[in-house]
Amino acid sequence: MAAIPLTAATGGLLMPSTAQAAASEGFFLAMRLSPSQDHRHWGTAADTLRRRLPDADLVKDVLRQATRTGGSVGNWRDGPGTGVEPTGFDYGFSWDPDTKDPHGQLDGKTAQWYPQGISTSVDGYGGTVDGRKVVAVSWYGYENYEKRGARISFIDVTGDPKKPRYEHVLLVEPIQKEGSDSATFQPVIMHAGGVAWVGNFLYVANLPGRLAPFKQGGLSAFDLTRMVKVEGADKEKAFGYDYILPLHHVYENKGSGKLRHSQLSLDRTRPDEAHSLVVSEFLDSGESGRVVRWGLAPTGYLVDGLSEEDWLSKPYVQGAVAVGKDAYYAANDRGTQGPPAGEEVGTLAPKAGQLWLHKGRRGDPKPHGTLAIGPEDLSYDADRLWSLAEHPDLRRVYRIRLRR
Repeated sequence: MAAIPLTAATGGLLMPSTAQAAASEGFFLAMRLSPSQDHRHWGTAADTLRRRLPDADLVKDVLRQATRTGGSVGNWRDGPGTGVEPTGFDYGFSWDPDTKDPHGQLDGKTAQWYPQGISTSVDGYGGTVDGRKVVAVSWYGYENYEKRGARISFIDVTGDPKKPRYEHVLLVEPIQKEGSDSATFQPVIMHAGGVAWVGNFLYVANLPGRLAPFKQGGLSAFDLTRMVKVEGADKEKAFGYDYILPLHHVYENKGSGKLRHSQLSLDRTRPDEAHSLVVSEFLDSGESGRVVRWGLAPTGYLVDGLSEEDWLSKPYVQGAVAVGKDAYYAANDRGTQGPPAGEEVGTLAPKAGQLWLHKGRRGDPKPHGTLAIGPEDLSYDADRLWSLAEHPDLRRVYRIRLRR
């Protein structure tokens, strides 16, 4: 697909030229580089932050000095007693049972934070980053924690350790007004329903939100080369987190198709074709969600804002990956994304999740194995899939072998 000519619009928004835009139908993403015309680009604001906050390297700083340690997956038949070990289980871990996060919450038990998306350095770099294999998991703040934004857990899984070390990093929007020589930051308030690691960018799927620039929903890209360590007075603004990962650009949902960007994955499996981002949607109505593909340029940006193709998945899909001509879906029988406050997990997720195979992406998807209770996103890793479970006390990150 040829790149579309881009013209600048108000507030750092990049749009196709008028003639090209008129031909666009359905699913279109417009690139935005700043919150408004009165602000510097997010990348520029992040660089200004780096003049007073030290750079943070993912491996040398974040992972080597990680403060949390995962544990065993334990007994899969926990919670309501109806869970089973995922089909083809290959490796997994639970969250740190002892170390509280900066909010005073235990990762495996908190009802204030819910893990959603998953990606790995296999997506980002085709294998490892500085010799380490890394998993990235996105979380969103729930209810009274919503204003604390979203975060990413980076986990070192090199050699499949029994107790992998990991660290949380807060996602932030760097802010610098035009004419100012200083910058600040604020938490990014989004659902963070999916994540895809693309080179130095970490793309996060966000549903339509209440605050600009996330009202339209779409994809938000965070720049790993601009991550910084938080010190001094900035520590309070970062809610006690040691590291922040700044926003670099946003792709806003401008298409007539009104796609809900619920989940996200990277497809590196198409022979002789460029890598692509695959967005899938969860619908409360019980209808089959749509899955939409956008091509990626070698730079890590979208080739253009127009989607390449789309297809239907099935009801209550929580994660989707495209592998060659096929697709795999993680689905929850009840379709829940997190229990309302005060309700028991067992009343909302009484059964194990289900993995579905959509052969050739034609016809109806077929059952292809079981997943943990409360399944979320998927990430492909050389004939294996990574996934995770979201419900408190049932949370695990795990990998399964695919039956092809």
